[in-house]
Amino acid sequence: MARVLLTTEAKEDLRDLDGSARKIVLKVLKKLETDPESRGAPLGSRPGSNLVTFRKLVVGDRDYRVVYRVETDGTVVVVWVIGKRTDGECYDLAVSRIRLHSDDPELLGSLVGLLDRAWGQRERTTRP
Repeated sequence: MARVLLTTEAKEDLRDLDGSARKIVLKVLKKLETDPESRGAPLGSRPGSNLVTFRKLVVGDRDYRVVYRVETDGTVVVVWVIGKRTDGECYDLAVSRIRLHSDDPELLGSLVGLLDRAWGQRERTTRP
């Protein structure tokens, strides 16, 4: 069973949804705990963005998307974006969030620490 973690921005995305949409998304997030690699569809790359290691889930009546990544051994799922499907806007948002946090040592350290604890390893103190 995988742990589903949301970035701070994904938590805000979830809070911003109306009640009915939030319920539907929460049900989908719960399903990610079981076999997350087979859920959703893999994303690829296009000019200016690379989401090759990420997946997308279609939510509701194709209205919303969840962009997530299954970490190495499948025990942790990190959700990066929960958003309306509007001309690929959620994918552009995912790329911008990933770029924003790629140089954020605090977020990187937090994610590494969470992953290490989830995998039962000692917490790392240096950047991988």
